[in-house]
Amino acid sequence: MKIKFIIIIYFIPVIIYGQDVLNDYVRYGLENNLALKQKLSGYEKSIEALREARALFYPNISFNARYTISEGGRIIDFPVGDLLNPVYATLNSLTSSNIFPMIENQEIRFLRPTEHETKIRIAQTLFNSDIYYNSRIKKELSVVEEMDVEQYRRELTAEIKKAYYNAAMTDALLLMLNDSRKLLVENVRVNRKLIGNDKVTPDYLYRSEAELDKFDQELQNAEKNNKIACAYFNFLLNRSLRDSIIIRIPSDFPVLAQLTGEYTRAALENREELRKLENYEKISDLQIKMNQSGRLPDLFFVADYGFQGEEYVFNRDQDYMQASAVLTWNLFEGFRNKSKIKQALLEKEMAENQLEEARKQIELQVMSALDELSAAEKGILAAQSRLKNSRESYRIVERKYGEGQITLIEFIDARTTLTRAEENLIISKFQYLSAFAEFEKVAVINKIK
Repeated sequence: MKIKFIIIIYFIPVIIYGQDVLNDYVRYGLENNLALKQKLSGYEKSIEALREARALFYPNISFNARYTISEGGRIIDFPVGDLLNPVYATLNSLTSSNIFPMIENQEIRFLRPTEHETKIRIAQTLFNSDIYYNSRIKKELSVVEEMDVEQYRRELTAEIKKAYYNAAMTDALLLMLNDSRKLLVENVRVNRKLIGNDKVTPDYLYRSEAELDKFDQELQNAEKNNKIACAYFNFLLNRSLRDSIIIRIPSDFPVLAQLTGEYTRAALENREELRKLENYEKISDLQIKMNQSGRLPDLFFVADYGFQGEEYVFNRDQDYMQASAVLTWNLFEGFRNKSKIKQALLEKEMAENQLEEARKQIELQVMSALDELSAAEKGILAAQSRLKNSRESYRIVERKYGEGQITLIEFIDARTTLTRAEENLIISKFQYLSAFAEFEKVAVINKIK
């Protein structure tokens, strides 16, 4: 793993912190996240589907050419000779001439030996309710896809922030544990020296070494957690999993008492989930109207201009033009359309119930996020008080241990309590930041473009 450049002293305002680095990471993630790119592709696909639906309003112009060679087939015998030759013979006899020649019976083939037809056809829909409502439904579906993209952007923003805070937390814990380890190493060194001077028994050294081994195991686990947290953060940004991370945490993060606003109302107005369900409700209405308009006829206009003949030539003798108005009207479909209307009505009812349920869920989410934020804020105050008391206790115990007034076990216990208090304060502060990122997500505030 590459050495990470870390600029972090956990929540000590000596260093200038900023939110710009995190916002830049969020913007980078919104541009490069693979899952978001898939959502964008789905939205672009819906736009193309809308264009396809609108294209049905335009005329369709096609060029068709056919050349056929035939042999055999049905033949109609037309006895024209048998019908006319007696008449012609009588006429010739009366006129004493051969003006009327004898003719042969004719055979007419259904299939001509050679035939061609080349034409241009223009077809235009004059009235078709399905095309109209299909276009409107496709438009609403494209809006749903757009809302889906916006929803994922909001959720991804919160996920990136949480991953960033988690990576920062594991770094801070790792730094704190490394500092604490120095004290344990020093304790081992002092005990060895005391044993050499016959000041303490060997069990002191064994206990301090055992505590150091235990601490090293905890340190290895913290390093593992740090690698996983950084890798997940890079995964969300679609970067190499081993890329370095610059971490700057603001020292003045928002206090719950400073938050003002109608967050529940804002969430109900801006959450994409509700807007998607509202669009689904519109789609259900359009489907009802489309099925109800199925009782109406469809009207089309078709015009052909081309050439027909036995030889593949184009001249005035073979050209033709044909125009048609076509009316189709389904008078009975076995009550199929009635069932479609009933299904659409049920879908609309389901969409209305889902919309109402979603509103209540969002209200619950905002309430829960505020409660989590309040609990996290109180947790910071408790962690600060715990750390303060642990430091004072450790200071007293360390002095007593140096004077030989207490045992090694009591000293190690005080040091462990202080380490746990420092660890708890770090976790509490980063949990608050993560809870605030979740609150931003559910209340739809501080959206990054």
